[in-house]
Amino acid sequence: MAIEISDSSAPGPESSFDANRFIPPRTECLTAFIGRANRGPLNEPVVIASFDAYRRIFGGHGQLGFLSIAVQQYFEHGGAVAAIVRVANNATRARIDLPAQDQLLRLHAREPGSRFVLRASVDYDGIKSNVERFNLVVQRLARPRSQLVEDQELFRSLSMDESDEQFVVDALRSSELIQLGGPLPDHRPDATRAEHPGQPLPYIEMSCPGSDGEELSDYDIVGSNDERTGLFALDALDRVDLVNIPLPPSGHDLGLTTFLAAERYCARRRAILLWDPPWSWDSAGTALLGVRGGGLASTNAMTYFPRVVHAVSPERHPQGVPVGGAVAGMLAANDRADHWQALDGPNASLKAGLVPSLEISEREAGLLQGSGINVFVNRRRHGTQLEGNASLGASSAVSHIWQRLDRCRLLGHILKSLEQHTRWALQAEWNRDFEQQLVGEIRAFLGALFAGGALCGSR
Repeated sequence: MAIEISDSSAPGPESSFDANRFIPPRTECLTAFIGRANRGPLNEPVVIASFDAYRRIFGGHGQLGFLSIAVQQYFEHGGAVAAIVRVANNATRARIDLPAQDQLLRLHAREPGSRFVLRASVDYDGIKSNVERFNLVVQRLARPRSQLVEDQELFRSLSMDESDEQFVVDALRSSELIQLGGPLPDHRPDATRAEHPGQPLPYIEMSCPGSDGEELSDYDIVGSNDERTGLFALDALDRVDLVNIPLPPSGHDLGLTTFLAAERYCARRRAILLWDPPWSWDSAGTALLGVRGGGLASTNAMTYFPRVVHAVSPERHPQGVPVGGAVAGMLAANDRADHWQALDGPNASLKAGLVPSLEISEREAGLLQGSGINVFVNRRRHGTQLEGNASLGASSAVSHIWQRLDRCRLLGHILKSLEQHTRWALQAEWNRDFEQQLVGEIRAFLGALFAGGALCGSR
């Protein structure tokens, strides 16, 4: 389900010259979100273009964290495409045990989690007298004890014979709901029969439900470079522009290990880490102390303060909720409208009803922005707006220009585009045509950026 990694040029000198090759000056912003979800594949970047797609694959809102809220915010505030990486800490898969005389055919849910609710039935309809064959129906339900079927798979004429084309081991490899959970029994599973004639066929419920595991640790989020888990699952994507790791809901902050690993990963991918303000930031003063003494300085990251609440029911989340998804959506929409300008004014406004969880004075706002923290301010008639255009590099002794978020993002876009679209040159034969092609592409790209206002006034 990852974005297909594409390269318009094939290797070899015969493809070194292509008059139609160019480096696009603009690209659609791709934001990656990493966190816990109700269901869905683990450690695999799933690219979606709507919150409906998120609900269909990952199960919508739940109690596991702010991932679903962040994704919803993202699309509500202008985001067009996102990549979701579901991570978990010791989550387990549901299990169904199908009786097979005195043995069992054990099935596991394809994905771990408590919301992956399954049931199954077996019949021998249309099979005649073949004692090796059976039909299997598997259903995924909306929730435990629900009769609402969200997905169903039907496997006809499965066989226990390994030489058969419908051998059960091979056939179930294509299933999106189940996988085999142990050795095969000696006999086909027993048919599930109604207790009385005329009753509908019963289903075999889960013998063991799945679990969501424990709260995420730094190691679950960071993952493994070798195994491509956690952050490193994003290596399957050709391009990443923003990365957001929504806060856990329990009030426990993400560790500095997560920040450092994510920041370094974003630096390698020429992306920006959108860091939600830790729960420990409960005032402008603690936010300033946190960013100045917490090791968060980086031109590859940004943050904001305060969190927000719903104006009609602020008591639901007295500490506020993170809105990293909304900020990412606004940045994506701003890229689409005017790629090279800082996010401000109406383009930086949250949707109606969202207000800062704390009132920030003008003096506090200035101190926060000077330390690399963008500030949500309630402008009354104009709603809640994000102000600052600051990268977290503003908290360190770097050149003033790299304290500006828009300049950091522009530099990342330029380097990323050049790396991606001149990759063909590594396989090309060096000759005059090659040199003209490469120089021409880069000049055209930079010229388009200059004409669009990207490079003006950047001395």
